[in-house]
Amino acid sequence: MSVSIAGLIGAAIGLYVGWIDYKIVVGVLRAAAERQKQQSGRESLLGRYMGQIRILVMAFSLVGFPVVGYLAGSSLAG
Repeated sequence: MSVSIAGLIGAAIGLYVGWIDYKIVVGVLRAAAERQKQQSGRESLLGRYMGQIRILVMAFSLVGFPVVGYLAGSSLAG
């Protein structure tokens, strides 16, 4: 199986977009957890499972986006 250069470029771009997406989503989730904690005075469900949620978001963002980028790059470049 040969690896296409266009696919690798697409995967690199997908990795970068996935990293940006990860940072944005985790920031929004942290803000929501902090807001819920301030309103109720105790830690919410989101706050309790923030570690697991971060790992799940990282896995989807940093694996999924490069795979889609590779497939898009290799199919567009031929």
